[in-house]
Amino acid sequence: MGRGFVVGAGFSFALLAHSFAQQVELARESPPQPVAAPAFSGVDEEVKERASEALPSLVHYNRPAAPKITAEQMRKAGALARQKIENETRLQAARAAEAARRFVAASQATQARQSRISEPSLSQAINLRTETAFTKLANGFDFPIGKPDAQGYYKARGFHSHGHLGEDWDGIRGGDTDFGDPIYSIGEGVVVFARDCHMGWGNVVIIRHAFRENGMIKSIDSLYGHLNTILVQRGRPVSRGEKIGTMGTAHGIYDAHLHFEIRKNLEIGMSRAAFARDLSNYYDPTKFISAHRQLSPARGSYRIAMNTFTRDASIRWTERRNYSHSTSRGTSESAAALKRAVASQH
Repeated sequence: MGRGFVVGAGFSFALLAHSFAQQVELARESPPQPVAAPAFSGVDEEVKERASEALPSLVHYNRPAAPKITAEQMRKAGALARQKIENETRLQAARAAEAARRFVAASQATQARQSRISEPSLSQAINLRTETAFTKLANGFDFPIGKPDAQGYYKARGFHSHGHLGEDWDGIRGGDTDFGDPIYSIGEGVVVFARDCHMGWGNVVIIRHAFRENGMIKSIDSLYGHLNTILVQRGRPVSRGEKIGTMGTAHGIYDAHLHFEIRKNLEIGMSRAAFARDLSNYYDPTKFISAHRQLSPARGSYRIAMNTFTRDASIRWTERRNYSHSTSRGTSESAAALKRAVASQH
């Protein structure tokens, strides 16, 4: 009976130890430590040994609790998230704007390249395998006599579609008093033709001009006929108002005057019979110059084709008849225009 009492007392001590272990709290920062078994005094060694073996399974540790998030911390976290989203949105918008800018720039560059090869009736397409030359873009056009406004001259005969495809300019002094007067290039360009054509033309100069209009590069040819002398040669660049020849009579066929044309089609050359004699291929010279007196200045040079008069290749210039002994002199239209010009001076 004494032995049973001792064993019962030992188990009672074990239960007390278990209750004591549940009340142990460990600091959050320190590693958990097991609770030491209480000392047993006056207890049989066997009972002590059994109580010691039971204690480890009854000891518990206090684990650190999860940190609590305050309302202020949640507010700050939300603000940071919104800021991050706004930053990413701005970055994406900036990237989209840059991509759009590059696209527009590329489109404009493509349009600029395409504008250099415009409609056939306005500009000869450039084939780099053909003979080419460089010219400045014209900054405007003047009249070819009495520069820049044809002062001292009158239009003896005007442009007529399906008829007279240019203008005849005479000096107001009458007769051949204007023989040898200077003839000027109407704008910057390159001489693409310069020679004696005989026939009813005499000496002829053709200058090719490039200019910018409505965002496109266009080209025209200006023709100066019946010259007494030619002062330029093919392939030479000329400037606005530069003297290129002198007024003549087509080797004595006419009274001294300048026959002047402006052409849209750059293939005509001296083969006018092969092309429509209307505004699809020609400009009214005075109307064109009046509408293009001042153009936007342009930097750099523009490449133009030189050998576009393909039909002229079959012309044997030296075998063409020279009408220098003809007695044809002037027209009634020229005489009437002279009277009007003289009257306007008084």
